[in-house]
Amino acid sequence: MTRSRTFSTLVALALAASAAASAQEPAASTEVITVQAAKIGGTVTVGGTVLPEKIVNLSAQIPGEVEQLAGLEGDAFKAGDVLIVLDTDTLMAKRKAAVAGYNSALAGHQNAVVQFNREVQTPNSQANAMTGGMPGMFSMFTDPMRSMMGQGNPTYERHSNLVGQGTQIQVARDQIAQAEAAIREVDEAIENAASKAPFDGVIVKKMVEVGDIVQPGMPLLSFADTNKMQIQVEMPSRLISAIRQGDQVQARLDRGRGTLTATVSRIFPMAEQGGHTTTVKFDLPDESGAVSGMYAEVQIPDPSEYAQDMAVVPDSAIVWRGSLPAVFLVGDDGALSMKVVRIGERAASGKVSIISGLKVGDRILAQPGASTRSGPQG
Repeated sequence: MTRSRTFSTLVALALAASAAASAQEPAASTEVITVQAAKIGGTVTVGGTVLPEKIVNLSAQIPGEVEQLAGLEGDAFKAGDVLIVLDTDTLMAKRKAAVAGYNSALAGHQNAVVQFNREVQTPNSQANAMTGGMPGMFSMFTDPMRSMMGQGNPTYERHSNLVGQGTQIQVARDQIAQAEAAIREVDEAIENAASKAPFDGVIVKKMVEVGDIVQPGMPLLSFADTNKMQIQVEMPSRLISAIRQGDQVQARLDRGRGTLTATVSRIFPMAEQGGHTTTVKFDLPDESGAVSGMYAEVQIPDPSEYAQDMAVVPDSAIVWRGSLPAVFLVGDDGALSMKVVRIGERAASGKVSIISGLKVGDRILAQPGASTRSGPQG
């Protein structure tokens, strides 16, 4: 009696576990669809790489030591945020020297203006100050005599003194301009020590660490807007005539078997001479799940091939038994039979073409489940 109760309990537990497992499986649909025909072919599969629509490589503009990094790969930033900072101690010292040069040039200009005004108001004042008052008065009598004897020209000498003082003013002005330019140059270098985000995005790769010494032109990091992704392909030039900007094509990402619609964004105007290919970029829809660097394929119309009618089925009708795709045929009596098929290209509608194993008009399950089996259905 005890054994009978134990056996009954075990059976009940097994049935409950089986029911729980079945409840966790996706519900299989009993909908039956008829295999239809669609135009397949006339296209060529071209492989490419997923890249962000906007990506920049920030490089060092000045020599120096990396003082600060704002984040790591994958960290997001807003436009204008500082991403990397180089040490500016040397530049600040140069700026102090440039400011001192500016102040010196400004003082020299002020002195030149004063000397010019003094020459205008009191001619030969500098000579009179050096020789005293009596020699200056003596020159009032001797200068006209020297002019009459051809030994001097007081008017020309006065003009020469004025020109000389004016030249000193111009030299001082030029020195001020040079000092201002030196300050602006240093300020620009200090500003270039900080690299800022040109748009909203994320760091996709950093090439330096804090403490590294960099030189102008050395790459610092790559920054991209990963919200808008593209597929970049090198397309055979013979296919370029089949597409135009704005056309939509079927694309497939490396992350799965599903397809999505990509839009021709840009066709480069020149072909690459070595491989006779042309670069073409395709916009991917938002929330495509594409990741930079991912492999992708696009279906390009081939003018040299003609499309033909082939059997097509939706993705949901295909089940995978190991590595083999299969469908469930529905007989006239409603019985199911699993049929291994060979799948091919996708139609423009996104359905999968069947190369062998099915024919147009066959009836199949629209969405079989993992637990669907061949045989009569209850």
